[in-house]
Amino acid sequence: MYGHPEFDLFEAIYTTRAMRRLKPDPVPREIVMRIIEAATMAPSNSNRQPWIFMVVTAAETRQFVAQRYKQAWETYYLTAEKRHFLETQPDTPEAKNLRSAIYLANHIGEAPVLIFACVKRYTDKRRAGQPMLGSIYPAVQNLCLAARAYGLGTAITGLHKHFEDEINRRLGVPPGYENEILVPLGYPKGRWGRPARKPASEVTFFDHQ
Repeated sequence: MYGHPEFDLFEAIYTTRAMRRLKPDPVPREIVMRIIEAATMAPSNSNRQPWIFMVVTAAETRQFVAQRYKQAWETYYLTAEKRHFLETQPDTPEAKNLRSAIYLANHIGEAPVLIFACVKRYTDKRRAGQPMLGSIYPAVQNLCLAARAYGLGTAITGLHKHFEDEINRRLGVPPGYENEILVPLGYPKGRWGRPARKPASEVTFFDHQ
């Protein structure tokens, strides 16, 4: 029913920014599956494909996540210093970003889909217990780009790490996996646009002229 949308790759790259204000409208499961399929096309360490994606759509579970996410935000991140910053420098780009993060903390349960990207931990002696982070982040970037092609907004957050054990028990994440990234997914309330970035010339260094 839903084919792969035709979408310019560079348009997707340049306009896929964090969209934290999402509509509650449901997202068809087939589209969610196509987006996750795109995630699994990412390169991985020795082609291990060490990922699983736990998809939450049930309202009760989304609220379970939302309550703990907000509590973690208020406990660990929304400090008195940050509140003072919002009051004294409300028009700065940093304040705008902070307000956006606050909105997500207060409304993440309204996102119709929450995707937890989990990755295996190494088992060899040298790296035992460390998650295969070099594999999961390319997969999640693919996920976000594919979502953009379908007109869906995403954001990448790791705040759930503060209640990871609880959410893993609730979702049944298998042992040996790190629940690394939470991606709220939904149709955005805002507009797409190119984010402010430093010029590539400022962050690129060649080995010779």
